[in-house]
Amino acid sequence: MRVLAAYDTWDLVDPPKHCTPIDCKWIYKVKYNKVKYNTNGSVNQYNARLVTKGYEQTHGIDYGETFVSVAKMTTVRVVLVVASAKEWRLHQMGVKNAFL
Repeated sequence: MRVLAAYDTWDLVDPPKHCTPIDCKWIYKVKYNKVKYNTNGSVNQYNARLVTKGYEQTHGIDYGETFVSVAKMTTVRVVLVVASAKEWRLHQMGVKNAFL
């Protein structure tokens, strides 16, 4: 929540009159320190995610189409082949809070 507030990523607004807001819930997870194949019992970190209950939506009323922004392995392979053929340099990176 601090990151969301720090980046000023949202505004509190009233929902449109013809729409019902989708409910949400918090998902909590505890990650433990691992020693080889077993956990030693000590807590490494606590994680929390706020997720929407998308299953409450109705097709045609709340949304018209869906998509997943994840590359298929075939697409990744094609990009690698083209990059190799054209001798392009590739970089890999991870982005924290990419959804912001």
